[in-house]
Amino acid sequence: MKKLSIFCLLLLTALPTMAQRRKTVFLEIFGNGLIASGNFDLRLKPNQNDGLGLRAGVGGGSFLGYDDQGNSANVGIVTFPLAVNYLVGKRRSSFESGIGITPMYLTASGTIDNNVVSGKGFGVTGFLNAGYRYQPINNGLMFHLKWTPAFNSSGFSPVFFGAGIGYSFK
Repeated sequence: MKKLSIFCLLLLTALPTMAQRRKTVFLEIFGNGLIASGNFDLRLKPNQNDGLGLRAGVGGGSFLGYDDQGNSANVGIVTFPLAVNYLVGKRRSSFESGIGITPMYLTASGTIDNNVVSGKGFGVTGFLNAGYRYQPINNGLMFHLKWTPAFNSSGFSPVFFGAGIGYSFK
């Protein structure tokens, strides 16, 4: 109970400073959420569109497919993109760069030669960001296009891009 009270007190003291900061809620396809994700972005400089920011989201997808021999595969993934980013540009248009990780939970099942196989587990992918962001000076529509190369224990994947659209407000 004491920890909950301390957390609530910290949250209440942080709310007035968050009111002065630029916030963005957006949907992104591909990019850091891998398939699709809903995200929240917060600029850390009060009353500024540029500078250092934080991003957190949740996403995922599910796929069902068959090969030419009738074997099926069903894959589900839940992702949690987390990033630190930096915007350069004083007005509406900015260059966005960043780095982050995407923890994920994956489930898979399928049939191979009439035998059912399945698996599940956690993983993480790192990523870099570089791209264009349009964000209004006041409240309004935000969108971005980014190159988001990914890296993990399997190697480096340079051919990955993302696009997002959402609403930006103070």
